[in-house]
Amino acid sequence: MRSYVCSCENPVPPELESVGRCVKHFISSVEETCAQMHREIVLHGVDGERQAAVARYVVECTQLLARVSSNLRLTDELKRRILSSFLCLMNLRDTLDRVRSVHPVAHRPSGLPAVAGSVVAVG
Repeated sequence: MRSYVCSCENPVPPELESVGRCVKHFISSVEETCAQMHREIVLHGVDGERQAAVARYVVECTQLLARVSSNLRLTDELKRRILSSFLCLMNLRDTLDRVRSVHPVAHRPSGLPAVAGSVVAVG
């Protein structure tokens, strides 16, 4: 099975069928989305609804990465990138927790583009 989102020749493992990406492209997407969400949180803060969406994204990605890393035979490079993605998700969660403790609910300006709250919808 080919990756649905990109035109690479890598197979989409059953663990990632819900997002339609190969392991390499899923990892890249997680890292890019974490960086984007981190910037959003630091620069503009987040409201309660957005906090919940970011937290949900972190949990969903963490679960998918855990399934992929435990069920597939991966190259050392992919293992390293998965660990790096876990670290990105942990840092994003820490940033969200820090913002919550300093500013319980901040308002995200309406002009900012929303990053999808679900792993399946992340582009």
